Amino acid sequence: MTIAPLPATRAAALTLLLACAGTALADTPTPIGGIRQLEGSAYATGDGHLMYRESHWLFDDAQGPGRLVLYRCPDGRPFARKLLHEDGNAQAPDFELVDGRTGYREGVLHTGDGRVVFVRKSAAASERSAPLDTTPLPVIDAGFDAWIRSHWDRLGRGDSDTVPFVIPSRLGTLKFSVKRIDDATVEGRPARQYRLSLAGWIGFALPHIDVAYDERSRALLRFVGIANIHASDGDNVRARIVFDPTQERMATPTELAQARQAPLDGHCPIP
Repeated sequence: MTIAPLPATRAAALTLLLACAGTALADTPTPIGGIRQLEGSAYATGDGHLMYRESHWLFDDAQGPGRLVLYRCPDGRPFARKLLHEDGNAQAPDFELVDGRTGYREGVLHTGDGRVVFVRKSAAASERSAPLDTTPLPVIDAGFDAWIRSHWDRLGRGDSDTVPFVIPSRLGTLKFSVKRIDDATVEGRPARQYRLSLAGWIGFALPHIDVAYDERSRALLRFVGIANIHASDGDNVRARIVFDPTQERMATPTELAQARQAPLDGHCPIP
């Protein structure tokens, strides 16, 4: 794969974890088991102010394990939503992210011939899409959590691995290096830490992402780096996102349905 010039490559790295179009993913999830709900808080890495919150619902339905995320202003009003379904492999889910502030939309979905990756920069822009190469199987969005857990015993301190990540803005993948760095105490818990950076020499000039997972439960505790939410100037924000697994609770199908249908009318300035 040809590496784009630095500005375009940097833009792709910034959308790494942005970390589901079509009829199936547009339907309201109908859970067939318990629904877990947890919260994350995203703080600016500069002055530390609260930028937004993430409300996550984890469920199972006829399509398999799924996740619904509402991105909320500090006042509680949602401004963006993401829906994921594993659809056969936890590290490569179908997903759709929609930002109600601008109409930005991106994701990956199954079609009759394979997978398609798509992106739309704004409500007024045309949507672009392309077939997604799934050999080797890439990591898609929050599927990185599943990838980490499947490599938990393989990655020792200082060890690294290279994996392809889907970058919707590029309608394809880029290779990223995942390295286990020093363990730490995070939010009062013993944690393993991992660093994600663009593989190859050019990666040294680009932002990296650090994530921390609870040593015992392997739950995500903290994310520090370029997030999947755009700032008011159009660039992806740099955030410190903190999760508290002790606050996880069971939710109801009604709460999940309300989250799926909530209007994305929040307009808080970010960062």
